[in-house]
Amino acid sequence: MKSRKLMMGMALAAALAIPLAGCGGGKVRLDMQKLCTGAGGTWSQANETCNQPPGSTKAAKDWCASVGGIYLPGTGVCEMEGVK
Repeated sequence: MKSRKLMMGMALAAALAIPLAGCGGGKVRLDMQKLCTGAGGTWSQANETCNQPPGSTKAAKDWCASVGGIYLPGTGVCEMEGVK
């Protein structure tokens, strides 16, 4: 259930960010820590993972890829192309 909430949060963030980025034709940069904590999880920058729900750890690169982005290692940022 909470995993579903996490994915819905990511999808919502992407849905809101992509149209705005499309105006400039640039890239969208999503802060993984904010997305993780916003979905009720705990972000680990050292491991680049989101523990949400507790006991269910998701790697940032996998989470980012699931919404069509590319995770930038060491930054905590998921980068996505804007819609043109």
